[in-house]
Amino acid sequence: MAWSWSHTAEAYAAAYANCCELPLETLQVIAAEWEAVRPDESDADFEGFSHRVYESALARIKREELSADLLADLVWEQASEQATCDNGGWAAWLCPFGCGCHSVQFDRAA
Repeated sequence: MAWSWSHTAEAYAAAYANCCELPLETLQVIAAEWEAVRPDESDADFEGFSHRVYESALARIKREELSADLLADLVWEQASEQATCDNGGWAAWLCPFGCGCHSVQFDRAA
């Protein structure tokens, strides 16, 4: 189960900062996942995900050597538009499907 975001400005700032600290490789994967969401296309699976587009997008993102800062901004923009988090509101989904490994907390580690 998932919830819609309903947090304070401080919580969003903390989640964004946590997003910016993710490894480059993780940000590359998440950015490619966003490009691969194609729910109305014939090459998409039952969740609207195109593995062909994902592989192509990931290769292009790596080839273009996009910076972690740019990728974090792109990922955060997509995640903010989706505005979905775990049940309980603890972790913001950064990827389209809330897989757990692509989420960040709404607070900063002490």
